[in-house]
Amino acid sequence: MSFHSLDYLLFLPLVVVLYFVMPQRWRWVVLLVMSNLFYAAWRWDFLWLLWVSTLIDFFVGQRLPSARPGWRKKALLAISLCGNLGLLFTFKYFALVANTGLTIYHGGDGRAFEPVSLLLPLGISFYTFQTLGYVIDVYRGRKEPERHLGYFAVYVMYFPQLLAGPIERPGTLLPQFRKERMFDVGRAAAGGALMLVGYFKKLVIADRLADLVPPVLNQPLDHSPLLVLTAAAGEIYRYYADLSGYADIAIGSSLILGIQLTKNFDRPLASVSVAEFWRRWHITVSTWFRDYVYLPIARGGGRSRGRRDDKAVRRALATLLTIAIVALWHGAAWTWLAAGLIAGFVMIGEGIVRRSRRATALSNGLARGLGVPRDLEVGLQNGLNRFVLWSFLILLGSMVATPGWQTSIQAWGRMAELPGWFVQDPASLLSGFAAVPRYLVVAIIALELYQWLDARRPVFERVRARGAIVAWGFYYALIAVILMFGTFDKPGFLYFNF
Repeated sequence: MSFHSLDYLLFLPLVVVLYFVMPQRWRWVVLLVMSNLFYAAWRWDFLWLLWVSTLIDFFVGQRLPSARPGWRKKALLAISLCGNLGLLFTFKYFALVANTGLTIYHGGDGRAFEPVSLLLPLGISFYTFQTLGYVIDVYRGRKEPERHLGYFAVYVMYFPQLLAGPIERPGTLLPQFRKERMFDVGRAAAGGALMLVGYFKKLVIADRLADLVPPVLNQPLDHSPLLVLTAAAGEIYRYYADLSGYADIAIGSSLILGIQLTKNFDRPLASVSVAEFWRRWHITVSTWFRDYVYLPIARGGGRSRGRRDDKAVRRALATLLTIAIVALWHGAAWTWLAAGLIAGFVMIGEGIVRRSRRATALSNGLARGLGVPRDLEVGLQNGLNRFVLWSFLILLGSMVATPGWQTSIQAWGRMAELPGWFVQDPASLLSGFAAVPRYLVVAIIALELYQWLDARRPVFERVRARGAIVAWGFYYALIAVILMFGTFDKPGFLYFNF
């Protein structure tokens, strides 16, 4: 069942009614049953995977506090890690490893064999790390184990965030299931409004870009350099609109029930560095890998041990490894791994420059020597940082959207021809742009304006302050735009490939 299906628009009100009619002590039953039905609407025969992860981590969590420190406690943690990561590797990464091995065996000829293919269970990349985070926190003594299997199962399977996050920590989500609450019209309206923004991102922008971007990047030699460049940037925006749109719908759906989920995107495309981009892009994933992968490696088992050079090496290694894993989490492909390694090296370089006193002194001295005001100096530095960021994003967009390395290289070569085309025939640079609908450009500008305003004061708070007529008029206008310009024939969200 997809969020943008008619089934879900009927399913959600039914859940809301059953949830608030049921006495508080049995509401977890409503959420558990409906969450299982929600997942079964896709494939009921994969429900066992959900329950395997749930039962393993529930019973491991029960045993951890009473286990003696040492091999027994580590063995319990290993059961959870091997069970969860083993399932994730089998369904998500085994085909990649097997097909790579077969390609090497056949001398690099990928057409000499039938590729291995496994159906990826929806949500496995999300609920796996959510349950692992719970077990690791209990293992470290930071969280008491949940003693009620029903509440823990709801924590794992809660339908708004089951398939694609946000990845919630037990301390923020589990207590909310026990809190008694009444239905609140204002809160439900806020949740519904956020869902509308998500539908706008998904149906009006992301799915329209899905019709325009792939044909250009699949055949880059048939299009002008500027159009290929724009398509690569458009692929990144498509990912953002699709993924953040899903997050908005999930958070809005949960808010109607009175359960607050974590914000997952914070205008990442407005970042001024690659490091800041990853902090603001899929926040719950970034913070999960920061806490459970990056920090243990960077600290090397302690907070202050080792020389300064050793710490710098550990930080660099932790950055490279963490970003590479995050990239592979986004997509089981070598292009994603390569993009992650590139991002890791760029982030290491940014960190070196940022911490270098010599670089800072050189920049400040040059600015003073040229008589550049401080505000202009900061603006130029941010502009240079954004150029580096968008160069990486365009490279990433051309890598993940093309069918293979050869096509990616063709796209890079085509974009490299941009200066020559501009000198020889500037008019030809615009060839192909007539196919881009004007309403799509207006929709992207409108979304950016909305996000800029919302970062300063929530837009829906501004609208409600002007009265019910203005507020509901805004909501109905947004619905009309979605129905007029949205596309409704796409099968699902990009998250489902994760």
